[in-house]
This record gives sequence, structure tokens and C-alpha cells, in this order.
Amino acid sequence: MSPPLPQASLSLLQEAATSLRLPDRSRFVGEHIEGLHLRGATLGQPLFERCTLQRSVLEGCDMSGVRFFERTVVDACQFTRVDFRASGLNDTVFRDCVFDTCDFRQGRFDACVLDGCTFINCRIVDTGMPAHATTGCRFEGVLKDVRFVGAGAPALLEADFSACVLDYVSFENCRLDKVIPPLDPRHVFLPDIAARARRALEALSAAPADAATKVLTRRLRRYAQMQGDILNLDNLRHVEEPAVAEALIAALVGD
Repeated sequence: MSPPLPQASLSLLQEAATSLRLPDRSRFVGEHIEGLHLRGATLGQPLFERCTLQRSVLEGCDMSGVRFFERTVVDACQFTRVDFRASGLNDTVFRDCVFDTCDFRQGRFDACVLDGCTFINCRIVDTGMPAHATTGCRFEGVLKDVRFVGAGAPALLEADFSACVLDYVSFENCRLDKVIPPLDPRHVFLPDIAARARRALEALSAAPADAATKVLTRRLRRYAQMQGDILNLDNLRHVEEPAVAEALIAALVGD
């Protein structure tokens, strides 16, 4: 096992505003960081443990590989064009933060809290987000291959997707009662998708048991287990055979 990294001081972060670079893998423990303004700095995969970052602004900074641990709190901060690639946002509370044109590719949001945050045109791709700990958040732009997952009992997701495109986004164990769906016309908001699927299955029970009916039945049974969904019809038509896609749309979307 490698030895623990030496602890860095708050002054090192303040100096980065001038030097534009932190030593690689700087480790901050129990620091209260407030009013920090960094522009164009490379932070070299820093680690934050039990820290508070408050009312700070980071613009065009490289925070790729950053790690947050032990309930670090990030409060009322503005991140613009920040590189968060391959970051670990673990066990962290993000409250009233704005992320504008940030890159979260290969980033992880495990066990973090997102409270009142705004994500504007960020690259959030192929990751999971904690539905049970996402409240009052707004997303603008494209989310791709993102899974909102609720832990334990079905989670009440609170999010505004009205200015968003959901590209292969799934909602697992999520209630969508407090979701604002996308205005983009390719999306259909179905908070009652389970009831719709069960009605379709009942109607389908009298149909001949051919191959197409069996496929449709399997798909409907999956939807019957969901708490709610936002269907991107283009995605559905891409992953399913044309006949199956149109049958699903007729069964789930039709009145």
C-alpha cells in the first residue's frame, strides 16, 4: 500500500491563482475555502477530505481526476469550462452550484448530494446519478447514457429537464412526480408508465402468441415494473425493430 499523501495548506490553493498550477495530488483536509477565484489553473488531481468550498469561482480550470471524500461540502460555487474528467465526486454535498460548459466525462457521482444545482451544456456522459439525493436541480443541453438511480425505496427525483435532450437516459427506481420533462417534441413524459403497460399487457393477452407478440410482451413487462419514464421516441425507434417500436408507442403513448 502506498503511503498517504502529505497534507497541503490553504495558502497553496491561494497561490495557484498566481502560479496557475498546484503540485500534483495535493491533499486538503478539513479546510474552509471561501471566496477563491481561479482562472486557467491546473490543479493536478487534488484530493479534498472534510473540506468546505464556498462562494468560489473557477473558470477554465483543469480539475480532472479530482477526488472528494468524507462529506466535503461545495456551496454556492460557480464552475465555468472546468474539466472534471475522471473525477470522483464521492460522499460530497453540492449545494446551489452552477456548472456551465463543464466536462464530466468518465466522472462518477456516487454517493453525492446534488441540491439546487444547475448544469448548463455540460458533457455528462455514461454515468449514474443518485436520484434519491438529487433535489431542485436543473439540466440544460444534452445528457447521454445517464442513469438516474434511486436507492432503497423508489426515490422522488426533483429535476427540471425542460431545456434538456435526454439521449438514452434511464430512470431506475425513480418517481417522477416532481420532474419537469423536456419541451423537445421527441420526448414523451409518462409518470404513469406502469399502469399504461399493465393495461397494454391485459389487452395483449388475447392476441396470438407469435414472435412479435412475445417481444412486445417482454418489453411491456419491463415498463410495468417502472415508477415512471421519459421516452425519447428517436432512441426507442433506434434500438427496437420498427414494428415493435411503433407497437410500444401505440400501447404506451396512445390515450
